[in-house]
Amino acid sequence: DQHRKLRMINCPSADCPWKGISIEQYYRHVQRMHEPLNGYMCIEKCGRLFTSITSLRKHTLSCREKYNSNIECNTERTINHFEQLHEPCHPAEIHVENEINSREKDNEEINIENKCVVVSDTVKLVAVEAKQLSTNMTLKWLSENGLARKVAFEINRDIKQNIVDPLSSVIHDLQLKGAMTNECEQMLTTMLESFDCTSEYKCIQQLKRDGLYEDPTYFHVNEEQMSLSADPLSERIVEQIHGVLMPVKFMLRTYLQTEGVFNAVINSLKLSNDGLIRSLIDGSIWQERTREMCCRTVIPINIYFDDFTTSDTSSCHSKSTSICAVYLNIPSMPAYLQGKLSNILTVGFIKSQDRKKMNNDKTLHRLIELLIELETKGITVSIDGEEQRVFFVLGFIVGDNLGVNGILDYVESFRANFFCRVCKRRRIQTETDAKEHSEVFRSPMSYDHDVRLGIVSETGIKASSPFNKIPSYHVTHNFVFDIMHDIFEGVGIYDLQHMLYYFVYIRKYFSVSDFNERKNNFVYGNQNSDNIIHDIQDHHLKMKRIKCTANEMKTLIIFLPLIIGPLIPENDEVWQLACSLVKIVHIVLLRDVPYELVKELRSVIEFHHTQYVKLFQDSLKPKHHNLVHYPTAILKGGALRQHWCMRFEAKHREPKAYCKVNSNRINMCSSIAVKSNFKFAYNCMNKNFVFPKIQYDETQIYLNQCRTLYLKNSNCNLNNIDMEAVKFLKSFVKCETVYNRGSIFNVVSKATVNIYKILEIFLNNNNAILLLCEQFEVVKFNTHLQSFELNAKTTTVIVDNIENCESQQINLHDVNNTMYLRLCNY
Repeated sequence: DQHRKLRMINCPSADCPWKGISIEQYYRHVQRMHEPLNGYMCIEKCGRLFTSITSLRKHTLSCREKYNSNIECNTERTINHFEQLHEPCHPAEIHVENEINSREKDNEEINIENKCVVVSDTVKLVAVEAKQLSTNMTLKWLSENGLARKVAFEINRDIKQNIVDPLSSVIHDLQLKGAMTNECEQMLTTMLESFDCTSEYKCIQQLKRDGLYEDPTYFHVNEEQMSLSADPLSERIVEQIHGVLMPVKFMLRTYLQTEGVFNAVINSLKLSNDGLIRSLIDGSIWQERTREMCCRTVIPINIYFDDFTTSDTSSCHSKSTSICAVYLNIPSMPAYLQGKLSNILTVGFIKSQDRKKMNNDKTLHRLIELLIELETKGITVSIDGEEQRVFFVLGFIVGDNLGVNGILDYVESFRANFFCRVCKRRRIQTETDAKEHSEVFRSPMSYDHDVRLGIVSETGIKASSPFNKIPSYHVTHNFVFDIMHDIFEGVGIYDLQHMLYYFVYIRKYFSVSDFNERKNNFVYGNQNSDNIIHDIQDHHLKMKRIKCTANEMKTLIIFLPLIIGPLIPENDEVWQLACSLVKIVHIVLLRDVPYELVKELRSVIEFHHTQYVKLFQDSLKPKHHNLVHYPTAILKGGALRQHWCMRFEAKHREPKAYCKVNSNRINMCSSIAVKSNFKFAYNCMNKNFVFPKIQYDETQIYLNQCRTLYLKNSNCNLNNIDMEAVKFLKSFVKCETVYNRGSIFNVVSKATVNIYKILEIFLNNNNAILLLCEQFEVVKFNTHLQSFELNAKTTTVIVDNIENCESQQINLHDVNNTMYLRLCNY
């Protein structure tokens, strides 16, 4: 019994009477009876926390060894002290002994002072740089999507054991033999000691000291009772259901304080004054909502909701392992920065089945409280040594149609009477609607009336949305649609199934094999070569079933006029419908939309829907109905491409890849959140958010007299160029696209299209990039092929504004010995 008491373990949590005899029992007790912890507390109450039971067991053994050794030392000291008390001694001897001891103590202090080496500024600088290198290397491994966190620390331990420790031993031996100075030895030792990040606990503590990490928080959703065995009379435990919320305020502050981010965001908040609609800032909804906030620095944010599966979708556990991810981005950022995944911040995770069981009030209350605080109180950021108050206002909640309807508490069935979240047209009416009916738009007043009515079949509203608690936001203001799901996974597939069936089996312009051959032999270019639809099978087309990804459908629609257009007569009505679809896709994919094109888009959509019902004798689908709201959505919320889900869907690749190598299936949300925190810290440390619009490597610069002579002999105006200072450049990168000799690009303005082929890239004496190009002459716009016809003759020109103009790399296509550029006439 006495031995059992010595081995008894008490729960270190306050006010918990639990006792056990093994660490495993303590581990199970914490999992079942306590809130999710950041770690497992040492049972010896030393204050340490551990993330795994193995680390806790090792630490407990070492604590007990220290405890036992301390008891032995204290016992020996007590015995010696007792013997000294009972040993007789003379006063003179005591005085001499004390004097000798004091002299020895002084000599020891002098020797210690002589051995101390004053740490120089160089050593301190080396220590700081080495620590940064060590932290950066660890974060690089931790941010890899397909690498488990424990593997990263195993790599660090191997480096320390097999490289750092042997080197430290050699350095120490060299110093003892006089082959190395004390300062050099201290510098190298300090540098090697910095590579000591061998555990997750040490890494997190170091990141917190560097201001790069803050723990995620767990919010309580609900609790449910679970039985410990199959016996219905057995003991039942209460399992807590939690979600994970990232430290959003800390992340936004760190994000804005990273070099270049704040200036990029502030510059994007300016209204367009050139007649183009770009971002949310140019939309009427944002201007109305922020009219009274003109004296503040207000930044819009979009919140994205979507579910993803962490296992095989065909698995029997796919539903239980599905996770709802919440992301955030700033929709007004420049387009070339919005596409970078590092500029999409993770907000939180919750299991999909938990979110669906509970209502949105319970699952989203912490997120809504955070959004209210960001809008009313804001955060303080330090920019160039000055503190500024910044406020964040929710712009739109984005996602696919099902996800947004569910989050905003609208009906999630698109067979419901009122499925649309922006208007109250009945489903039967939307099956033939080719125009928008603004008189039935939802408004805050009509929304409140429908909520009080409480009849879902007559309103389309399940409950009052908790997002209406945000001061400047109302769900009826969420006038935004996703072109990825509406067109490339909806309308585009519906149209192509009918059109290809008509062309192949009714009109017999070509066969399925002919279509597949032309599709496979077409030159799509570097930007689209990875997104080619698979061959269509004959039996699939007969059933009017085409399956492909959104990117594959986007590529097929864009190049469809040049792939099969030459085989179809010009007066074919179905082909005119196909051309209207191509026009719609072109306009909605524009990042800068002229106001006059909004009116054009409205008429093209009306023509498309009318012809679809007439030619195919088919009713319009809910995604067709979304298209009639697109022109109004552009006027209210800016270019639709700024809000689409394509890049958010790509963000899912990070947690999906990590879940494949992570064996944790109980608390997946927590594991993914920690991984996301490490990735964010790595991006902050390496400033991976903002980069120059144009970049080039100095190693790509070279001098060539022959090329200089060729440049002088070109028929171009070189009066303002110092030919003696010209340097040539092999390639440069603009908006993450590589431009080199032979690249073809276009510069589109409101009235003209200029097409260039690069002959030479060179730098003037100010290191500005200049291009010697061949300019193609545009003959006309071919409406049947929806492409520009080009003349083979070219003129040589100098392009000196490539850094400021909006350019896009393209490919030219040869169709029947005629050169075409596939670009709509806008």
